[in-house]
Amino acid sequence: MIAAIEYRVRLAIRRTMFGVASGILLFVGIAFLAVAGWIALSEFFDTLQLALIFGGVFVGLGLIMLAMTRTNKAAVKMAPSVHAPASTAAPAAGMAAVGGLSAAFVQGITAGMAAGKGHTPPEDDHPYH
Repeated sequence: MIAAIEYRVRLAIRRTMFGVASGILLFVGIAFLAVAGWIALSEFFDTLQLALIFGGVFVGLGLIMLAMTRTNKAAVKMAPSVHAPASTAAPAAGMAAVGGLSAAFVQGITAGMAAGKGHTPPEDDHPYH
């Protein structure tokens, strides 16, 4: 129970930190883009027309963003270890699986090394024909 609460708090803090940082960066970027747009369009429009255009664009974008915050929030998923059931397998059964797992691991490493060299091992080296 405590681990689940701690996980939710850490997730909320992380999301908040990244949200604030991205919000600041987006604000600075939009401000520079708005200034550059104002300078580029000032040759074609009066100041009043530019203010109306930029005001309408920013209000429209703000309303779209506000509508996006009204959607259903995603459910916070718990870490897999929190919901994992207690193991009921006997320790001996787990130890038997280690032998097969280690054999598969060694076989994978061997195949990876052979692939890294750019060729497959010769057929004569295989003990299982």
